Amino acid sequence: MASPGVLLGGGSPRLLLWLLLLQPRLGQAPAVGRGRGRAWPPERRAGGSAAFPTGLSAPADCGHRSRIVGGKPAAAKRWPWQVSLQVDNSHICGGSLIAHQWVMTAAHCIFGHLDYTVKLGDTHVHHKASTAVAVPALDIVSHQYFNVRAFSEDIALVLLEFPVTYSPHIQPVCLPEKSFQVASGTECWVTGWGRLVEDGETMVELQEVKQTIIRGEKCDEMYQKRLKTLRRLVRKGVICGQYHGGETPCRGDSGGPLVCEYNNTWIQVGIVSWGIACGQKGYPVVYSDVSYFREWVIAQVSQASSLDPVALLTFGLFLVLPLGILVTP
Repeated sequence: MASPGVLLGGGSPRLLLWLLLLQPRLGQAPAVGRGRGRAWPPERRAGGSAAFPTGLSAPADCGHRSRIVGGKPAAAKRWPWQVSLQVDNSHICGGSLIAHQWVMTAAHCIFGHLDYTVKLGDTHVHHKASTAVAVPALDIVSHQYFNVRAFSEDIALVLLEFPVTYSPHIQPVCLPEKSFQVASGTECWVTGWGRLVEDGETMVELQEVKQTIIRGEKCDEMYQKRLKTLRRLVRKGVICGQYHGGETPCRGDSGGPLVCEYNNTWIQVGIVSWGIACGQKGYPVVYSDVSYFREWVIAQVSQASSLDPVALLTFGLFLVLPLGILVTP
């Protein structure tokens, strides 16, 4: 999580490509499609469209956490859906648990030639607490229209090798209905193990920072004004956020959840996608809008269930809230 006042390029802001944060080390473009970059075989695509669970308008299994008053770093059990997406025990990106066997992250975090492990239940990114569990990724699907140049459709799902058991430290976050819109000015939270400053190291303890929601149109106006361009940078399917002091996520926070509280329930409204100049006031962070991709998420899970019915059963607690519009209390 970046503090305000950070400039890239030694004094003039330049584009911070979180979408490319892995490429200098990993040397391959992000994977798109199923199976860590592979398309599902035809037999997986055919035959099956299991229905998504309905009638669960008052979920009790997602979006709840211990009532702990904390700041930075985040207290244990405060964000029990937060996960670390790792390769060879190294943190690559954040993500969120959305069901017993499903994790949501950003598509730009996924590279087809890597074996991913998801760490849950711990605020420390390296050591393994007694509350933690590390689960290999069985399969991964990135949005088929993910475009690293246009920063669009930046969402992916990870199917865990086995379902995790919920505990006070491991809980799913709630997801919104397609019609859900979080109002501009709503104060929400983003979490992750990213850098505090652009040229710093990723954090070992989970960090948290408030974000004030900015709708896409206003966000694009801010970018155009600051960058003196008429080019549209903030596209459909995203929302933006920044706190009044300029605090934002930074490198290493990609894929992590942006969550808002409504009636004592936490709803994930965004996925950390990209930004310009970590922590620089006037440059909001752009998040993939989770409500915009709701139907895509359901379709991928239903498709997976045509091969493995257990995959759908473990999705049964992936609950959505028909809240309509979230407004600031």
